[in-house]
Amino acid sequence: MRGLLAALGRQARWALPAGVFVGILVPDLAAAARWLLTPAVIGTLTAALLRLDWEGLARQMRRPARPAWVVAWLLVGSPAAVWVLTGLLGIDAETRLVLLLQAAAPPIGSAAVFALILGVDGLLAMVGAVTATLLLPLTLTPLVALLLPAAGVQVDLAAFAARVALVVAAPFAIAVALRAVLGRERLARHDDVLGGVNVVLLVVFAVAVMDGVTTTLLADPPRILKLLAAACIAAVVLHAAGWALLARAGPSVAWASALLSGNRNMGLMLAITAGTAGPAFSLYVGIAQIPMYFAPLLLGPAVRRSFRRE
Repeated sequence: MRGLLAALGRQARWALPAGVFVGILVPDLAAAARWLLTPAVIGTLTAALLRLDWEGLARQMRRPARPAWVVAWLLVGSPAAVWVLTGLLGIDAETRLVLLLQAAAPPIGSAAVFALILGVDGLLAMVGAVTATLLLPLTLTPLVALLLPAAGVQVDLAAFAARVALVVAAPFAIAVALRAVLGRERLARHDDVLGGVNVVLLVVFAVAVMDGVTTTLLADPPRILKLLAAACIAAVVLHAAGWALLARAGPSVAWASALLSGNRNMGLMLAITAGTAGPAFSLYVGIAQIPMYFAPLLLGPAVRRSFRRE
């Protein structure tokens, strides 16, 4: 089993896109796996925390300027930029809404996993993802009030607080307990196994979140293609903006910032808007996983080239 998990971890760039296509091609499996969404998110964060250097994480927290700059872009700068840009381009209201909610979302919890897969700054990715998630109630509510007064988007802050406690606090608590029981040395020896576990959990999430996508694809292909095009363009633009934000800090930091900016936790946004964002957003959340899960595979060559030039 250890050999299998280690091999899977080494092939993460290919395994993640495969999970998305399994969810599309086997819709019954996606429907059956739907209940595993939250456990998969918690497990992914926990495994990522077990692989990170916690002393380095503490040092990162003592130097908050860089993470603060990234989080400000994620929660304030990017949604404002998307709102202005989509307005100038005359994009229809439905697509504009889903793109804004994507840009306003915090990074996925597995951003640190993506960073570890690509060999870039996992500490910045973890600090940025956790901080942005915790601060989301402070930014999303005024954003909705200012930019979407007639869209009907509402935020249940009580439900959101419970969600944050579950998907952020629980992984930290579990990781602390496991580190105390297993010890850092044993965890370090089994890092390859943890990498494989990360991939398994990400694939489970990818399969589960595709529930409903296949049905709509067969019934209304143009709608799916339109949303997929929007998701792909948004992923490219957000990754590029995140990279440019910290390009001067070196490739490791710049690519970590790109992963935070380009991979957003829209599943969390779906939960806290409680269906008020409309059916298009529910569908978009699943479709947007396609470019997201291809990111480690497609970014790999660019990351390697940037390190060779350094």
